[in-house]
Amino acid sequence: MSADEVVALYDPDDVCGRVVGAAPRAQVRAGNLPHAATGVLLRRPTGEVFVHRRAATKDLWPGAHDCAAGGVVHAGETPLEAARRELAEELGVEGAGLTEVFTGWYRDDDTHYLAHVYEAVWDGPVRFVDDEVEDGWWEHPAVLAERLADPAWPFVPDTRRLLATGGLLGAGPAPVPGGRWVEGETVVYRWGREGRTRFARLARVVRHDDDGLLLWVGPGWPVVEQSLADGRGVREAPIEERFTAPRARRTAVWRGPGILMLVPPGPTAWSVWWFFGTGADGARTFEGWYGNLEAPHALRTTALGTRLVDSADRALDVWVTPDRTPRWKDEDEFAVITALGTRWTAAQAPGIRADGEQVMALARAGAPPFDGRWTDFSPDPAWPVPGFPADWDVPHVAGP
Repeated sequence: MSADEVVALYDPDDVCGRVVGAAPRAQVRAGNLPHAATGVLLRRPTGEVFVHRRAATKDLWPGAHDCAAGGVVHAGETPLEAARRELAEELGVEGAGLTEVFTGWYRDDDTHYLAHVYEAVWDGPVRFVDDEVEDGWWEHPAVLAERLADPAWPFVPDTRRLLATGGLLGAGPAPVPGGRWVEGETVVYRWGREGRTRFARLARVVRHDDDGLLLWVGPGWPVVEQSLADGRGVREAPIEERFTAPRARRTAVWRGPGILMLVPPGPTAWSVWWFFGTGADGARTFEGWYGNLEAPHALRTTALGTRLVDSADRALDVWVTPDRTPRWKDEDEFAVITALGTRWTAAQAPGIRADGEQVMALARAGAPPFDGRWTDFSPDPAWPVPGFPADWDVPHVAGP
């Protein structure tokens, strides 16, 4: 890539990636301007990772080892298009299926970019097409991890950090320890499937005890949501294309006065949210409970200390009024997804509905958590707005 080629510039405060301009490559390097770059981990079907040595002529980290084939995203190019181009240019691999496994910002004195990391399984030949790679070989992930543990081994610093941050060699986040999470801690609540986070919400711990994990999501707090790839909101599309059209992730903020979210203890296939409003006098009012039907939760703590709650949304939900009258919500979307069979089968659908009936029964009985607790909750005014941690996008584990 020449110094005159044009690189897309990105908003450094957007964790999903928002293009804000373009500049020649030389200007990007000289000013360490925020841009986007891709990396592809090439794996054999047996799991080995392809490691290569960069050419001595590279303008960044010449002669160092790397296990991600990639480069900067051009102006007018999507990250996926860039990943395919770079994989073909560096390793001669074309036609491999690419799966995005991690997105996160990297910055040092030499470069500043939003990394889009992909994986590809490949059992064909690898060819060094241009002068960017001098040598390469397949290596078992455990051996590669041992090499990476040696700081003296000449390995590019960005991939070294991204591998650790994203848990991309297979170690992944550690299970949650036996102790409780602490009041005020930041939690990333993520819904996803097939190893990829689709929606994410930042929250703070209110309490964590035998009744479950209670979280607060404040007004204006950052979220990651999905839109259609053409920019429309998901619910702006007709229902028949809502769950089949291509999607993209984008950053937004929580709209509304704020909610409480309870993750019940044990393998429970739902969470309960307290919705609040603002009365005519400006005081907070309780508007009702929302039973979100979702996969049993995986609570984890990453190597960097980030608290994660992973689940998978099941479309069908329950709304409960303050007088504890429940009703179904989003039955139409549930019916469409069930008919598609892409997230659950028709045989599994009655079990999801049974989870909702359990929520309804608890509400009608006034049993916890529908017994009036937390309906007058006010958050700690000292809590600042949280931000997404560097490893918020490690592979998602719950589902389907």
